[in-house]
Amino acid sequence: MQIVTWFGKIDQESGSVRLAENTDAMIEELLALDAPDINPIATPSSQPDLRALAKEFGFVADDNEYNARLREVALALVHRRLSALVTAEQDLLQAVEALDNLNQAVNLLDERLYEWSRLRHQEIVHGKDLAQALCEDEATGILARAILNLRESRSSMEKEVIDAVQAIAPSLSDLAGPILAARLISRSGSLRRLAELPSSSIQVMGAEKSLFKHLNGHAPSPKHGIIYRHPSVIGAPKKLRGKVSRALAGKLAIAARLDAYGGSPTPELKIGLEKRLADIRKRGRNAHRPKS
Repeated sequence: MQIVTWFGKIDQESGSVRLAENTDAMIEELLALDAPDINPIATPSSQPDLRALAKEFGFVADDNEYNARLREVALALVHRRLSALVTAEQDLLQAVEALDNLNQAVNLLDERLYEWSRLRHQEIVHGKDLAQALCEDEATGILARAILNLRESRSSMEKEVIDAVQAIAPSLSDLAGPILAARLISRSGSLRRLAELPSSSIQVMGAEKSLFKHLNGHAPSPKHGIIYRHPSVIGAPKKLRGKVSRALAGKLAIAARLDAYGGSPTPELKIGLEKRLADIRKRGRNAHRPKS
């Protein structure tokens, strides 16, 4: 019977052994055991003493060397498996979180710079950015320059998010806009999870607190969540935002499913949304038109 160990393969019947040449070779042997098409390996009736076998066949000289090499291989194996789990979508989720953190940091420091400038009675030049105006100031210049650097980092991160989401979810990006598409994917946890959600959940995603208050009878039903940032929603009359959000969420759900399950982007989706929104606006105008 052949025994596959972390340091090589041992044939118990013939007594032959094939030791792995180095750590990389050991990792490849162990990863090969995870392959779905590999033939199952017979399991010995009793667990062999791998430590004793490693010393017997000259792989290690003593227990200390065995422990050190086992630790090295174990850490390398975990690193390889974790690296294999990293996907472009996971990179996107981290980038969206980083972009949100940068936004929060810039907004917070902008407020601090304004309060500091007011304390020092510094003149605010209208039409000129405050951080730009104060970047050479002796007291507030360090903070102002830090804000400017963070803004540059935010712009770079935003570009990374846009490029990533357009590659992962082209249909959703085209319909929602890249940043909103990225936030929808981030909020749901993955593109596949977003594709599995009904349009009603996409409509109120980000408004969970208001939804729970509504379910408890303490607030009206929310009309929209983060899709409020879409131009069609934010630009709609307040009385029509519920209908516009519902129509948009329905199309976003279709776009997410197209991207998640390998469908090709189609212009008909955006055209259909524009027609539906035009119909909603038309009905809204007719409803408020006085009867003759």
